[in-house]
Amino acid sequence: MPALTIEYIKHVTGEFDEETVFQAVLADKSISRIEAINKCCNLRWLDLSNNQIIRMENLDGLSQLVSVDLSFNKITKVQSLEGMPSLERLMLKANPIARIQDIEGLQAAQKLRHLQFQNIDSSDFCPVCLQPEYQKRVRELCPDLVALDSKRWHLPDIDREIRRLDDKSAIDVPEPEPWFTPKDLETDDLHSQEAFDLALKSDVQDYEAAMADCKSALQEAEELLRQQAE
Repeated sequence: MPALTIEYIKHVTGEFDEETVFQAVLADKSISRIEAINKCCNLRWLDLSNNQIIRMENLDGLSQLVSVDLSFNKITKVQSLEGMPSLERLMLKANPIARIQDIEGLQAAQKLRHLQFQNIDSSDFCPVCLQPEYQKRVRELCPDLVALDSKRWHLPDIDREIRRLDDKSAIDVPEPEPWFTPKDLETDDLHSQEAFDLALKSDVQDYEAAMADCKSALQEAEELLRQQAE
């Protein structure tokens, strides 16, 4: 197992100075302990996934660090987040974190927005995800969190909405109102020609007025065409 020294970090990242290390991808390196990484004061992205790390430590002084991936390690407790005041994304999938009290250290990450203890389909989960109060406690510890386990908190639960719509008994469909009332269909008063003419009088007048306007417009158009032809 290689020791995580500053020389090793510079070798892997290809940098000559620890102050120019902005991204460190140290996944699958059989690393057993976090060391020296806090000397990279300008580090912004750190990937230590798929190693043998058992403890979150030596992460102080990383004021620029935004994203940390510690998935697939042997970590049992969330801790040492105080030294990363800019941390927004933390991934801890597939670690043996089992108890609710083992995630209390999340409270130190005041700017945390994205947190993962498992995948969106619940695979690669930490045992703590099975605790009944898991989500509730995470909400309390990280009130400004945007997404937990790749699920955005402020979006509707699509699966639940689909189940609700599939449940036809839950849909209250009002009785349709008839287009015509019995009174609308009564024709007793229109049996005589006089009553029929009276009922249509206003509509006939509107029609005749519209036809007169059309006739006048047509005459004006014909006159304009005649003048242009001359």
